[in-house]
Amino acid sequence: MGPGIRRDPLRVLVVDDDDSTRKMLTQFFNDEGFETLAAENGAHALAVASADEPDVIVLDMGLPVLDASGFARQWERRENAVEIPIVAISGQPFGEAMAREIGAVIFYDKPLDLTRLAASVRDLATRHAERRRGGLKS
Repeated sequence: MGPGIRRDPLRVLVVDDDDSTRKMLTQFFNDEGFETLAAENGAHALAVASADEPDVIVLDMGLPVLDASGFARQWERRENAVEIPIVAISGQPFGEAMAREIGAVIFYDKPLDLTRLAASVRDLATRHAERRRGGLKS
């Protein structure tokens, strides 16, 4: 990048009802250079994502208020929502099957391998940001 060219940070939305996990992931992604948004349930995630479109969504499969499948159903109705990749995370035995049902591009079991998670999120977010800016086609 040449002088004077500024790139906006990649935005990740972390959705997890567990306060300690959400705070840890938020801090982790901030430390990795992301602009990090956070929500504690699916309903809150819809509001946050609608207000400030993320480049990738890290979504826990076991959420209260509006669960992951309810979030995904409502989210996919939004224009351009399907272009935003969802990375599913869960410590539940049904998590991976549910992730497939909602169309998540990747699934990670808890406890999380943060190195792998960060690499996947960075790759997906970078590709989405480039598409959003018109740099790539699909």
